[in-house]
Amino acid sequence: MLNDIERKRAEKTIARLLRPRHGTHVKSGGTILYRVMGQAIEIYSARPAYDDPGEIIEIPIVKVRYVRTRQVWQLFWFRASGKWQGYEPMREAGDLAELVDEVWRDPYYCFWG
Repeated sequence: MLNDIERKRAEKTIARLLRPRHGTHVKSGGTILYRVMGQAIEIYSARPAYDDPGEIIEIPIVKVRYVRTRQVWQLFWFRASGKWQGYEPMREAGDLAELVDEVWRDPYYCFWG
């Protein structure tokens, strides 16, 4: 489980991913949110369902997990199979900011499509 200091530092770092990636002229795919689960942080998009606006659809985008014993962050992307997979071009880094930069750039279109 992330301690309070690790959690606050991680939340500050991932805040960049919670901002819209496009200008206001592009229709948003939903609100970007995150949740902390133990030593992992999952970032996802939440939007109303097309056929039932009262239902909220969550679309996973990225997951990072801190491995305290090695002091590294691991990066995962959500496959069409419905499973998380390690992001091979940059599977881990000692600095979460490096992974956030990679996700923001998304050179292989794994995160933002």
